[in-house]
Amino acid sequence: MFIPIRDSNPTLRKPIVTYILISINISIFLMEYFYNFDFFIFSKEAFLNMEVNAVSSLLTYQFLHGGWGHLIFNLLFLYIFGDNMESSLGRKFYLLFYLSCGVGAALSEVFFDPYFGLNSPGLLIGASGSISGVLAAYALRYPRAKLLTWIVFIFFVEIRAVWFIGIWIAMQFLFEIMTPGAGTAYIAHIGGFVTGLLLYSIYHKYRLSRIA
Repeated sequence: MFIPIRDSNPTLRKPIVTYILISINISIFLMEYFYNFDFFIFSKEAFLNMEVNAVSSLLTYQFLHGGWGHLIFNLLFLYIFGDNMESSLGRKFYLLFYLSCGVGAALSEVFFDPYFGLNSPGLLIGASGSISGVLAAYALRYPRAKLLTWIVFIFFVEIRAVWFIGIWIAMQFLFEIMTPGAGTAYIAHIGGFVTGLLLYSIYHKYRLSRIA
């Protein structure tokens, strides 16, 4: 396991949207101890049957987490990679980008994971798919940025972002192959990542390239 500790990229402006997303995720997680948020969960069965909350759950599922570990790791990645991408994309587009990657992640899980919902309704929660898209954009925008990385809980090393993120997405493919049908939605991670690559490429072509 390798965990990012910090990156070498200075933040150009205060990442308000990233902080808000982190705050919402923490708040909803804590509120789950007192309230039932089952209607936030994305369900493959409900989606395919076009039930009332099927569309809204494509967004709401992104703010639910299954435990402290799930929450902390997701928000650590969002904190490290989200601030720079918010500065690069602008607050409004960044929020749209983030949520769209989460939608792409859920749809990928529905249509490309044959094990998802095979013997169950097919339930999905977590910000992993959305954050996977942020990682994809970061790799394209800041490939040479250095990440201080904690490897196997033993030693620290600096790794270029393109290598760190490249290894991370390769591991998602590897885990999916080795543990098909496991509890972790690796296809959603991959789907969010691919959505991020596509959206950022379109953004770069029609906006960043013109500014340059």
